[in-house]
Amino acid sequence: MADDVQKLVNEYSTLQQQMQLLGAQRQQLEMHRKEIEGALSELEKTTAPVYRAVGGVMVMRDKESVQKDLLKEKEEAAGRVEFLERQEKKMAERFGAARKKLEELAKSQQAGSLGG
Repeated sequence: MADDVQKLVNEYSTLQQQMQLLGAQRQQLEMHRKEIEGALSELEKTTAPVYRAVGGVMVMRDKESVQKDLLKEKEEAAGRVEFLERQEKKMAERFGAARKKLEELAKSQQAGSLGG
């Protein structure tokens, strides 16, 4: 029984770490998406030449191609955010189930120690 408890505690801890990692990844992607939205907003306002970083070099590009690239990046980021949100939901369900099992084990052990 002690092995089962330890296994469950390890699983609970692993799930908690994975949930934190997924949350951090999702937040990074959301920040990236907001940066893209800001860049798109600025592009709408400008008539000045547009430059895009390519590797370590800034290259002049036409406004429309930069907008097209940014819109594609934004869609990709949104898709990844949705995927991570689904993964977080599944992970939260597994986390809740593991927590419930741990609570049940703790109650049964506590009841066993009181009865013995």
